[in-house]
Amino acid sequence: MPPMTLDLRLPEGPFAHEFVGVGVGIDVHNDQPDWRRLLRERLPFDFFEVYTRGEVAGAREVRAAAGDLPLLYHDDDLDPIVPGAPSEASLAAARENLAAVGAPWCVSELATRRLGARYLDFFQPILLTDEAARVAADNLSRIDAALPGRIVAENPPYQLPVGPRHVLEVMARAIDLADVPCVLDLGHLYSFQLCRGLAPLTGLDGFPLERVVELHVAGAELDRRWGPPLYRDAHGAADIAPEVLEMLGEVAPRCPNLRAVTIEVEEATVGRVKDQLRQTRAAVRPLLERRAARAR
Repeated sequence: MPPMTLDLRLPEGPFAHEFVGVGVGIDVHNDQPDWRRLLRERLPFDFFEVYTRGEVAGAREVRAAAGDLPLLYHDDDLDPIVPGAPSEASLAAARENLAAVGAPWCVSELATRRLGARYLDFFQPILLTDEAARVAADNLSRIDAALPGRIVAENPPYQLPVGPRHVLEVMARAIDLADVPCVLDLGHLYSFQLCRGLAPLTGLDGFPLERVVELHVAGAELDRRWGPPLYRDAHGAADIAPEVLEMLGEVAPRCPNLRAVTIEVEEATVGRVKDQLRQTRAAVRPLLERRAARAR
């Protein structure tokens, strides 16, 4: 049987009821690509996903310049795997940013970028245990209740998984307990499967794909210097792995509530953004064609 549909309680707007298309994730801190140039060149993207580390000014600037372009929001400051997270300051900034861009949801990875007071340049992903899933669920529930839109959990990247569970088991448990939607990052999933020596789609048959509102892809480098390949998340600084594009073509049609496919393009040249848009749109062409047919 196909996965069931689910009332995800999404706020009204372009993402509320149907698949919007393929968009690009931009970081307000990055000089490349220049998101203003992406707007000027009218590349074939359907929305922006705006990334911040909690500050508000960058999100407001994108909203002012984007006109009618739909926007999503991604926050790296909520740390939902840390007991008692987030801080009130981080939660207040997320509320303000979500309202500023007019997004229906806030993406937050099941990871932290903090070591004490230090902000790290890499993710520490969720431990693969039942207790870690319960902690994340408690935090996600509290964040979801405090935001004007939904909180949406994303699976993090791995290079050294710690714990007995598969990442999809832990994520499924957390989002079920918190009753929230999720983002499935296919590159991050591939990074985990490589670490465990598993096929790219292992674990998906038991995953609640009806909770997936967004899929992510991004460029990566496969580091083979020490034997089994490690997936290094490079976003726009590298090409999207062919395996990840194949995963996208397989997974997207199986997600009945899918609203968006996002390419994370931070550090990409405009030429690479164009190439990745072409590749990604080709992988989900049947969905785009169905959307175009409904619009006629």
